[in-house]
Amino acid sequence: MDWKTMLVVHLVVGARVLLPLVIPRYPLWGILACMILDSADQSILEAFGVVFPRYQSYDKALDIYYLAVAYLATMRNWENLAAFQVGRVLFYLRLLGVLAFELTEARWLLFVFPNAFEAFFVYYEIVRRRGNPRLLTRNALLVVVAVIWFVLKLPHEWWVHIAKLDATDFVKTHILGAPPSTSFWRAIIEAPAVTGSLTLIAAILALAAWHFAKKRKRRTALNRTLHGATANDAGSLLSTTDSDVAAVSAGRARRTLRVSLFRYQAAFGLRVGVLVEKVALVSAVSVIFGQILPGMEANGIRTAFFVSLTVVIGDFLLRWTLRRFMILVGTWVDVSMMAVLNFFFVLLFQFIIPYAPRHNLAPALIFASLITLFVALYDGCRPIYDVREADTQVAKRGASAPSARGY
Repeated sequence: MDWKTMLVVHLVVGARVLLPLVIPRYPLWGILACMILDSADQSILEAFGVVFPRYQSYDKALDIYYLAVAYLATMRNWENLAAFQVGRVLFYLRLLGVLAFELTEARWLLFVFPNAFEAFFVYYEIVRRRGNPRLLTRNALLVVVAVIWFVLKLPHEWWVHIAKLDATDFVKTHILGAPPSTSFWRAIIEAPAVTGSLTLIAAILALAAWHFAKKRKRRTALNRTLHGATANDAGSLLSTTDSDVAAVSAGRARRTLRVSLFRYQAAFGLRVGVLVEKVALVSAVSVIFGQILPGMEANGIRTAFFVSLTVVIGDFLLRWTLRRFMILVGTWVDVSMMAVLNFFFVLLFQFIIPYAPRHNLAPALIFASLITLFVALYDGCRPIYDVREADTQVAKRGASAPSARGY
């Protein structure tokens, strides 16, 4: 493999690792970019003559990686708690299916546990951008899940994992009319009429969607002006004053302080359910990645044990630090502490428990980085969800906010 091919491999894999990190801040565009790259990476690699012997394992591991980041983003961003609970069930069903697939290589498990969470995430984020997701009822959400599950995902999973058909090959042979041996990009070049027509149709649809969104935005602004307000109120919708900016900044500062105070107060107790979920999430993702990292010879049980031990000790030390020094630990301090701890345990694990030879240190360090990333994301996003859940319970009861019982 020459240096150009190696460069392409590193760029594609690097993009699939780094791109999901924008999902918590830009949920919709981040996950759409991950989906596009997920569908195109194999074609890109094959265009440069790169063939993965276990592409399905590699692909599903990186899929569950960005889906796990998206799930943690729901803790941070989703205000509709019913939607969050539905999304949580869909995510863990897929996580269970991918974990079982990686350990057994039985492709039918991916059909039994389809990836409905991804489409549900996109649906909710579209609603969040264009409307009010808090108005979605649990029954409406279940109807959406049923449509996604039976109409979209089950046929798709059957196509890919049971029938073992490839969408790229189908487009290449049946739509572009190229032989199976022709590369996908050459098939596009050699069929300009079909490609041009499809591009034109896509452009027309994109223009129509943009026009519809713009028209709906104008209609929404007009309705707000007609039904809620005076001329002064309508004028205020079109301008942002310094006081508005200050109010928004103050609101964000209050929310940040409340989350920090919740983490500090929660450090005085232990919430077993929260710790179990964090351990299960990080361990499952790590076991899945352990199947594709080169040189990793640890089985799933040993990997899960090591990761679970690291997460539990890290959680204890973090809560001890908060109690002992009586300070609000910042994000960077938290991440730095977890990184040092995780890398220390990885090195210790290499020398004490001979699950892999020493030359496997590089993938083990990648392991430590993965653990640090997901622990930091979970510890950063979970308190936001807890504060939002507490506010929802207070709003339902009409009482004062309950104190946190430990974190």
